[in-house]
Amino acid sequence: MATGRNGELDSWLPSLVGRLPESKITTDLTHCGLQAERTQDIASLYADELDWTSVKEIWYDERVANRSSRNSAEKPLIAIRARLQSAGEGLPSVPVVPDILDQCRNERDQAQVLFLYLVNHDGLARYVVHEYLRRLMKQGPSALDFETNTVLNILDEFRDKAGKPLEYSESTQKRWIQGLRSALRDIGVLEGKTETAGQPPKVGDVPLQVAAYYSWAQNGDEWLTKPIGWLYLFQSEEYWEPQSKRLAGYEGWTHHEARSRVWFEPVDDFYTMLAEGSA
Repeated sequence: MATGRNGELDSWLPSLVGRLPESKITTDLTHCGLQAERTQDIASLYADELDWTSVKEIWYDERVANRSSRNSAEKPLIAIRARLQSAGEGLPSVPVVPDILDQCRNERDQAQVLFLYLVNHDGLARYVVHEYLRRLMKQGPSALDFETNTVLNILDEFRDKAGKPLEYSESTQKRWIQGLRSALRDIGVLEGKTETAGQPPKVGDVPLQVAAYYSWAQNGDEWLTKPIGWLYLFQSEEYWEPQSKRLAGYEGWTHHEARSRVWFEPVDDFYTMLAEGSA
């Protein structure tokens, strides 16, 4: 398989130092974590209205009626909407998100699905996750050290496409790290409120398939050697074969084998089937 050990890691899991435009960098994690319930509510509104302007008006009206300020209602809506809108072809489109989250067995599974949206959209989160995954692939789970100074050092190494470092204060960066660790607790990488040493989490059936489809959309027939979605859920190489065997038991995937090569492809209308619980 394609790992750092045979020199191919840089081609599909590169360091993002100097690669991201400034426009892709946000500190949304300081005020908006994965928030599965809110995300499902917002996606449900969009599924009903199919118009973000209407969603915004209804969302504000409901929050203000419940004595929330317009500002406190606006920040999570903007962040969650941006994540959902960035889905592209690899992640479920907004109208099917509520049903797919309903198919998840628990909140952790929902969080794992939404973590893919976070990393797909949020450049700063993707940069840090890439740095940790590159270390994970080369060093193993001991590399998943999310102690504050370790993450601060990674943030200090960041440069955008123009060569500029982050311009956030240390206090803002520390709040961002707290948001990152909260998301990592939600998906099972960290256990407990104070733990900073991570481990690869167990991945539920629905997020496993969403991450597989995301990998297939990114890397085509070669995706099993470059399962970027599974990696974004901190599944290092020793997990890839067991996870692919799980895929063989799902209706939403076709299994092919020829000349010692095994590959899986999603069926047509895969996300529709997953939302209906038949994938």
